[in-house]
Amino acid sequence: MKSYIMGASVLALAAASATPAFAQEAAAQSSAAKTEDGQTGLKDIVVTAQRRSESVQKAALSIVAISGDDLRARGVNNIDALARQTAGIEIQPSGGPYTTFTVRSVSNLSGNAFSDPSIAVNVNGVYLATPTTFRGLFFDLDRVELLKGPQGTLYGRNATGGAINILPAKPTFTLGGYVGADLGNYGHFDINAAVNLPFSDTVAFRMAGQHAKHSGYMSLGTNDEDVNALRASLLFNPSEDVSILLSADWAHEGGKGPGATLRKSCAALGRTGTSCFVADPYTDVGDLPSYYTAAGIAVQSRNPYLDSDYYGVGLNVDWRTGIGTVSLVGGYRKSDVRYSSTATSWQILENQHPKQKSLELRLASPSGQRFGYVIGGYYLDTEMHARANGESATGHNYSDQMTNLSGWTGALFSQLSFAATSSLRLVGGLRYTYEKKNSNSNRYRILANGPDPVIPDGPTGAVVNSVIGSRDWNRVTWKAGVEFDAAPRSLIYANVSTGFKAGGFYYGPPGFTSYEPEKVVSYVLGSKNRFANNRVQINLEAFYLNYTNQQVSFVKLISGSSTLVTENAAKSHAYGLDLDTEFLATPTTRIGFQAQYLRSKYDNFTYLTLAAPPAARTSCVVSAGSPPNSAVNCSDQTTLRSPTWTLVGNIEQGLPLANGGRLVATGNVRYESDYQTDVSYLPEGIANGKARVNLTAGYEAPQNAFSIKAYVDNLTNVVQVTATTMSTSYAVNQAFGARLLPPRTFGVRAQAKF
Repeated sequence: MKSYIMGASVLALAAASATPAFAQEAAAQSSAAKTEDGQTGLKDIVVTAQRRSESVQKAALSIVAISGDDLRARGVNNIDALARQTAGIEIQPSGGPYTTFTVRSVSNLSGNAFSDPSIAVNVNGVYLATPTTFRGLFFDLDRVELLKGPQGTLYGRNATGGAINILPAKPTFTLGGYVGADLGNYGHFDINAAVNLPFSDTVAFRMAGQHAKHSGYMSLGTNDEDVNALRASLLFNPSEDVSILLSADWAHEGGKGPGATLRKSCAALGRTGTSCFVADPYTDVGDLPSYYTAAGIAVQSRNPYLDSDYYGVGLNVDWRTGIGTVSLVGGYRKSDVRYSSTATSWQILENQHPKQKSLELRLASPSGQRFGYVIGGYYLDTEMHARANGESATGHNYSDQMTNLSGWTGALFSQLSFAATSSLRLVGGLRYTYEKKNSNSNRYRILANGPDPVIPDGPTGAVVNSVIGSRDWNRVTWKAGVEFDAAPRSLIYANVSTGFKAGGFYYGPPGFTSYEPEKVVSYVLGSKNRFANNRVQINLEAFYLNYTNQQVSFVKLISGSSTLVTENAAKSHAYGLDLDTEFLATPTTRIGFQAQYLRSKYDNFTYLTLAAPPAARTSCVVSAGSPPNSAVNCSDQTTLRSPTWTLVGNIEQGLPLANGGRLVATGNVRYESDYQTDVSYLPEGIANGKARVNLTAGYEAPQNAFSIKAYVDNLTNVVQVTATTMSTSYAVNQAFGARLLPPRTFGVRAQAKF
């Protein structure tokens, strides 16, 4: 019923936005654009990644900025689909509503209330503290900024991998709106709309909504989508120097959520090869009962579900003064998350209720000054209450986790720049962060068999694991660099910076219930260039990352139950190259190519487990640890989820028409080399390198008043593993749960502006 109500609401919003006059000037009907200095060529995108407005080509860091129009044209309507837009960022669904990020070897495996993201995701400047709150945000956006590499000075904690800034479209003082729709196979239906209403010369209002749904790609209906979302924004400009933005958003995610299939050694299935799916790759674990009963364990649920609501309110105030712009960013967010998932190949149920409130105050100097500065303070308060049940198939029981967390973090930061000459700038930054976390959490055991056990109202039996106490950390992170304008459109930069990711807790045995902060030192040398009358772009960045106590999250058996733990790899490092190029071959032909080369490894990483991978098949070294635990030494192994090569190619070809419109066709291909996804380092955990091809073709009306395009994603219908998890019943079923990217999808995408 909620889906029908939301669909009707979005249609009503679309109807309200239909006005007889075009309210938004569209870009010229070609692949070229006017830049900020008036030249024709590759377009400039203005970003605020460094807490001030600047062209992305002037920002001395590796950053990819994608406009909201481009995101809609490419059908990107959720955070999981964002990764295919660029090289060097892996975004993968975990169990239930969780999301796993990986950038330049920095990764997290999110899966319970203790999880912290390794990428700082921000919406309108508000940091999202938990990895379940990223849903229902990808509609009516101005742009998305993807920052690669540690961002310890301006973004602070939990940004050792980078940051993702999601910037919704703001109200404007022009009456107008748009409606877009996407219809495709698997029952795909995505309608999104926005209406912009100027109430006066100083007050404007914007309302936007989305209803997105498709049936599942897996046999049981998992890997589906069912999202409804609304956002309202009110802009008040009492003077030319003051801007006040109030925003509120809500999203509901339903459906069945991510699914998995089973993957085993081919030899165990009597086949040739290394790793084989036990059946058709899109057969869900709930449709593979014999592979569970043959091992003497319960079959998997056929009733996974998501039922989650996300809420947020925000305040953004900018006050331009003689000494710079004073910015206040405040936000409150909460979620009610409820799900049952078998995306790991065993069942997990959870009810989770995170809350957060944050406030940031900063001062940014006026642009063009010889001495520039950004100075600020930050405060974040978090609270989490969750109950989770995870299946231990061989033990014929479920864990019962009562997790209660709270904490806060505060920071003072500054980033300064000094123009030694008209073309040479020196940059330095400093941030002090204090963080405290509290836990009053206990884990019990329920003697129940799957699937879909009856969970008692409250905890029963004795406490199996207890995580009670407080920990605090403080850290000074810094940055030092140099920037040189070698030519009007050529920037060379180098910097050294540090970052850290907060420590935390997990359900471990007594004395082993917390992990330490992750620390990184980053060395970067880069160059950004535009040549040939602004028609050729070549951006290149070399990086070297040195980690201490790098956090590695994985599932292992503790006290006979499957447990998501986070442990520290004492030393690790990564180095590589990022390339970002664009070529405007003609005014109607644009070609782009991105590449990342990455080499990384754990220099020193050993973990203890009750269920070690087979010594003869793993790349790690298995030995007797502290019985009954075995020691698994994965030193010198490539870090998880870190492909050596990631390549992305794009081409856009337009054909102008006499009426001022154009026909346009685009092609996109993304390739990743093999990478390991599971800490067991068994062959079944390898995601094999694949190339995915996406095509679109269609018509854009004059002034882009409306467009209609046909698309096909994953043209060659490759089967691609995006993540795996070693079954906690591996000793009896030798199976991995494998999560897949979508099969071939196709449809029609249309948009009209009013």
